[in-house]
Amino acid sequence: MDYRRLGRSGLRVSTVGLGTMTLGGMVGEADSLRQLDRAFDSGVNLVDTAEQYPSPPSARRYGASERVVGKWLKTKPRDAVILATKLCGPTVEGGWGMAHIRHGLTAFDRFHLESAVDASLKRLGTDHIDLYQTHWPDREIPLLDQLEAIERLTASGKVRYFAASNETAWGLTKLATLAETHDLPRVVAVQNAYSLVQRDDFEAGLAEVCAREDVGLMAYSVLAMGALTAKYSGGRFPRGTRLAKFATYRDDWGYGSRRVLDLADRYATIAAEAGLSAVEMAIAWVVSRPFTATALSSCTRLKQLDALLKAADVSLDGDTLAAIDAVHAETRLKSHER
Repeated sequence: MDYRRLGRSGLRVSTVGLGTMTLGGMVGEADSLRQLDRAFDSGVNLVDTAEQYPSPPSARRYGASERVVGKWLKTKPRDAVILATKLCGPTVEGGWGMAHIRHGLTAFDRFHLESAVDASLKRLGTDHIDLYQTHWPDREIPLLDQLEAIERLTASGKVRYFAASNETAWGLTKLATLAETHDLPRVVAVQNAYSLVQRDDFEAGLAEVCAREDVGLMAYSVLAMGALTAKYSGGRFPRGTRLAKFATYRDDWGYGSRRVLDLADRYATIAAEAGLSAVEMAIAWVVSRPFTATALSSCTRLKQLDALLKAADVSLDGDTLAAIDAVHAETRLKSHER
């Protein structure tokens, strides 16, 4: 396992990190603890969770992932784990309902930021969070006010570093500029979706911002909700799989679309020609990108985690990278013809 500095922070994170959106939900507590142990014993030092997990979120299971992580954290040296969590942003129209989180008042103002941090610390059973992230943007609360609230949290010792998730190039640039102008906490990382089948949005603007502002990418959905594992080859959704169970991921988010599944089949062929599994190539490609700090993935079974951990040690040769880029270039041109 390799480790990389996360932006301008003092954190060095494993190039593969464990996401926890399945823990305490699709994965029961005992198996969740086994996953966390397996990842840690294999060199993973970054555990990423969120107050709204497990996903899809619900009032009944709210905070369950943080509680599982907190139980596990008691068995490990605290300074050996980089603990990242996120606070829920304002609910968007047509999105998941979040009325069960702070009565639906999920703004990024000082009061709600402090309330969310205190609640997460209690569930996690710790006195500090290494990396605190806004789960998605809040454009109603001025960004300067948000950074000033984050500064209070870092000054108190409850939060070490700040990051954003699902942020835009404009938002990330504005956060960096405001932090520099007003001597406030810098955003050290951005957690956005990035994979072989979902790269254009990030590369079109965010990649340059990350490079010029020294912000590390914590890539999520690196396996496109399982689409890049080859388990959905031929457009079939086996019973019990994530895309079979959750229409939100399959249809609303598009991971079960013909475009994604056709691309996944083509990339699986390239992987096989390189002597790699589809998972190994998908993870290794994300890690190979110059702006990537870590590739995050959540699992439902230990064998999936083992495949993820194996991929951490894979490097792609020039021919494989060229074949990947050729498929991407071809499909980018064709995307306008759909």
